[in-house]
Amino acid sequence: MVSKKSSDLKQNVSEGKTVKNTAAQKKNAPKAKAAKTVTSEKKKVVPETQNVNVVEEVLNVKSRNIAKKTEKDSLTVSAKDSEEAMAKAPKNAEKGNKPALANAKRASVKENAKIAKAKKFAEMKEHPSEDITNEDSCAQNCCCGAWHSWVNAYKNIFNFKGRTSRFEFWSFMLINLFMFMIVGGILAFIPNTVVYLVLSLILCIAEIFVYLSIFTRRLHDAGYSAWKGFFKPLVFSWFFTLLIWFGAVFCQDAYPENTGTLLTLYSFVIFAMLMYIYYTIKIFIAAGFFEEEHNANVYGAASFIDDAHKNKSLIYASLYILSMFILYLSTVVTAFYSILMGMFMSAGY
Repeated sequence: MVSKKSSDLKQNVSEGKTVKNTAAQKKNAPKAKAAKTVTSEKKKVVPETQNVNVVEEVLNVKSRNIAKKTEKDSLTVSAKDSEEAMAKAPKNAEKGNKPALANAKRASVKENAKIAKAKKFAEMKEHPSEDITNEDSCAQNCCCGAWHSWVNAYKNIFNFKGRTSRFEFWSFMLINLFMFMIVGGILAFIPNTVVYLVLSLILCIAEIFVYLSIFTRRLHDAGYSAWKGFFKPLVFSWFFTLLIWFGAVFCQDAYPENTGTLLTLYSFVIFAMLMYIYYTIKIFIAAGFFEEEHNANVYGAASFIDDAHKNKSLIYASLYILSMFILYLSTVVTAFYSILMGMFMSAGY
């Protein structure tokens, strides 16, 4: 009985739901019909062909706007380019004229410097100052200036500060070469060997110091440090050569059979001697041919030199080099001649 009652209740509930659904459908039916009519009316108002025409018109309008924008941009860019070209035109003209202007300025500066030097030299000749002594005024001409430079070098034999010009350097080098030959020839005629040795030792020590001082001052005049860049490696190579030489001599006396070590030591000696010769030539070229600084530097004020003194310094340099070449050639010839004579005497000719 209970099951029958429950089944009857389920049927009644399902029937009530169906009744409600049919009532809702009847209420919503007019709304659905109205929506269908609106959509149909819209479709009838805007057909598909009209939609295509509208899209084409929109695309055409967009393309026109893009074309107008590009034309405006091109006009603005061309206007800017023309303005920049007009602005750069005088600058380019100035750039084109810069080398000519620079050359003209350099030429004018050189001419003004030459005129100033000539005026200064003329004033020094016409109106010598009170500070200039008789020796300094004597140094202005050629021959007396060269002798003054030679005497001044021996006065400043222990002076490793200050500056020395190229004219003074080459004047000293040329005159001192001939004076050394004369003094050496006089010393050779001294009969007493002790006096000869003492005087020759004093002369050698004096020459070492005077050459060191004048080379140092000449390098200072060119604006270089004499010790760091020139004399320091020369001294180290000299000591290195002596140490290796004494080591090779000791090994040769102590271990004459060990030829490999002897060959290596003598090769190091040759290398050190080449380094010593290289730095010697470097110092000679730097001191003799490097141009002096025209303004004051760390080592002192510049010496006044005109074009005539420069030409004379070149003449003295060429004479010195020629005389040294002749001396070395004569020593080589005499040594070769003495060797040949010894060979002939030993052969019994």
